Amino acid sequence: MKVVGEYLRSQASLLGMYALLLVVTGGTLWLHDYFAAFWDVLLFTATCLAGYLVARYFPWRRQYQVLVASRNQALTVAPPGKTFFEGEYSHLLSQEIARRQELMEHNQAQQQAVLEDFGLWLHQVKTPVAALDLMLQTTETSKGDMKAELFKINEYLQMMLHYVKSQFDSQDLLIKSVKLAPLVRETVKKYAVFFARKDLQLVLKDLEEAVITDEKWLRFILEQVLFNAIKYTQSGQITIQASQNKLTIRDTGIGILPEDLPRVFDKGYTGVNGRIQQRASGLGLYLSQQTAQKIGAVLTIDSVVGQGTKVTIVFPEQFPNQE
Repeated sequence: MKVVGEYLRSQASLLGMYALLLVVTGGTLWLHDYFAAFWDVLLFTATCLAGYLVARYFPWRRQYQVLVASRNQALTVAPPGKTFFEGEYSHLLSQEIARRQELMEHNQAQQQAVLEDFGLWLHQVKTPVAALDLMLQTTETSKGDMKAELFKINEYLQMMLHYVKSQFDSQDLLIKSVKLAPLVRETVKKYAVFFARKDLQLVLKDLEEAVITDEKWLRFILEQVLFNAIKYTQSGQITIQASQNKLTIRDTGIGILPEDLPRVFDKGYTGVNGRIQQRASGLGLYLSQQTAQKIGAVLTIDSVVGQGTKVTIVFPEQFPNQE
């Protein structure tokens, strides 16, 4: 009975029109003294209407049952329409299904990429964790060594936090004029213990200028580049210099092989040095490049094996959307 009631409600306009025509017909016949014929008209039209409603009811019920059965299922194909408007609605529904399918595939690909990146990050963070575990098993380990490994773990945690924010928070950006000197000195101070442990010399040059950037995201790039410079420099010095809207970080480390240089910004690419020393995940420089693009900067790397590496950050010359 519920289905029959739904069907009759769907035919309300037809039934209303039929009732209106009966009233008009009855009134006309009454005005012309032919009202006795009204009952014949009523019987004939009611029979025709009933036959039409019954004939339409069965295909309508099949469509209704299909729709009810599809309520808890994912709709992959829009049902075909028999009338012009049904065809148009079917076309719109097909477009919406295609859009949702594309969005779902995009989200799945993004989730898969996040899982892969998380796996790379785990590979990197397990190195200081394993080193710290080994230190705890020995009695000759100094507190300085343990603090250094804990510092690395914290750095990798900060990297993952940055990664998550960069994936899901696209509005966290404040472009303004930033003075390089205090930002660079604060960043360098964070890694003072590593400079001391390796007896590396730090040279700061011409930092008394301001650049157009986002301070927080630039700090992240500096931390990644500086930490890499310290990691792959066993002796010598690290120089940080600003000139003509550029910031350069130069080290005297082991350098990068020519065949690795074009791919250093690829996600997950560690190069020969990273694989040999087992210190790299291939995320640091990739995230740095992504961050540089986000703040409108250009990040480049030049290197000579055995002589060192130079990383250059070129900042935009004007604020975004400014002629």
